[in-house]
Amino acid sequence: MRLAPQLLNVPMFAFQFSGTDVAAFRRTVEKPVRILAVDNEPSVILSLRYVFAGSRYDVACAEDGDSALATLDANPDPYDVIIVDQKMPHLSGIELVEGIRKRGITSKIIVVSAHLSEEVRGAYERMDVHVMFPKPFNVDQLRSAVDRLIA
Repeated sequence: MRLAPQLLNVPMFAFQFSGTDVAAFRRTVEKPVRILAVDNEPSVILSLRYVFAGSRYDVACAEDGDSALATLDANPDPYDVIIVDQKMPHLSGIELVEGIRKRGITSKIIVVSAHLSEEVRGAYERMDVHVMFPKPFNVDQLRSAVDRLIA
């Protein structure tokens, strides 16, 4: 089989990519997506570590809102995405997000919770949180949401 001469010298980047494929490629080449996962249920944290395993993601975890704020205060490098549970001891998800926003942290936030009333949803939306998933969450949808947010 003989290839047309004009196809032999086409640079790889001449091919067309679209949507999150481009963002995912760029992020892979640049640096991993930094994620802070906050949930008091060890099984959820374990699931999130599994969902975001690999060199494309760098996942840190906190077991409650106080630990999450301490992690954010101690770490000068911003997280790209923060995944927050609504119902946790000491600080609720809403209180945690309020603390995050008061610190001027502009990371994208995703809420996962078994209890998301319209009132709670409204409170999150007023704090620039627009991605919320019910528990149990769909792994593929959550991963896609993270990829879209960082695109």
